[in-house]
Amino acid sequence: MMKYIYIILIFICQFSFGQIENLFKYSTFYTSMSMGSPMVERDDYIAIDKGYEDVTLIHPFDYNLTIGLRKIARMDYEYKVKTWYYGTEDNVADNVTIGNAPGWEYLFNYSFIRNRGDKFTEQNFWLRYLGNKYVTKIQYTDNQRVKLKYTSFDARYRLSIGNFDFTIGGLLRVHPVYGIVPIEDLWVPGENTFTQLAEDFGYSTEFVDGDWHWFEGDELIATSDDEFYNWWFGDAVASFNERELNKLGLQKEISLVIGGAYYKWTERYWVHLWANIMPIHKGLDDYSYEYGDGLDMFDWDSGAVIGCRINKNLGLFIEGAHIRYWGKNVFDVKFGFNYLIF
Repeated sequence: MMKYIYIILIFICQFSFGQIENLFKYSTFYTSMSMGSPMVERDDYIAIDKGYEDVTLIHPFDYNLTIGLRKIARMDYEYKVKTWYYGTEDNVADNVTIGNAPGWEYLFNYSFIRNRGDKFTEQNFWLRYLGNKYVTKIQYTDNQRVKLKYTSFDARYRLSIGNFDFTIGGLLRVHPVYGIVPIEDLWVPGENTFTQLAEDFGYSTEFVDGDWHWFEGDELIATSDDEFYNWWFGDAVASFNERELNKLGLQKEISLVIGGAYYKWTERYWVHLWANIMPIHKGLDDYSYEYGDGLDMFDWDSGAVIGCRINKNLGLFIEGAHIRYWGKNVFDVKFGFNYLIF
């Protein structure tokens, strides 16, 4: 990850001092920490001898530590209603290709998260230049919550016609191997048993008191087949897949990208729609993602923000974004109404 940050920093350092001053003007550096009680899991028990044991999961507290720097012009429908910026806000408009102001914009956001006992990070770094005739963007995303990670460089020609924007260009993406499941090559149903597969993972068994005991090295980890396959086997398969995929390294591909956007804002209503479609791809490595037919040959990202004030009391809204990269679907949708009582 750090090498991509270095590339961005070197890129920034190519400007004159005056340009750098303008680059950081009106930007916001933020950091925040939130903590809260975790979700209480349903009571869970296992049978032991002639009794039972409470094995209900008790998670440590949830937290989110976020650090970031941003400079993104707000769209007309976005209002700054808070004193502080926390960095955990989910602004759909941050995903658009065409922003609300020309020039340089950026977002560097890094979050350390623990949720229901699982620790992970979310990283989103991008730098964009919006001109009258072109737009360029470099981005690094590592969303461990949905297991989507990539670095991209986007360069496009831009054509503006009234409230519409059209773009076309090329997109270079660098990412881990997607679409390959290593366990499928190791385990052939009907030819390999679960026991043989577990032994290939380094586990061993010993028949004790009428049941199989499972060991990892010299450590006893399960006293029955049911316990091993319910609690250990799945993690072993997942760890194997992860190790094998990491050995294949990062993959590169170039895609044609075609974008369209529409933006209209008034005091009574606003409509903001955008979509970027990648219909043609060229893999540059042996394990680049293999696209299928029909919709499976396309990658895209799209979004919409629609709102209206029906009268002085009632307002309706819907907003959302949907990304499909390498067969992974990531989406976020919000909709509802506000009714002001007075």
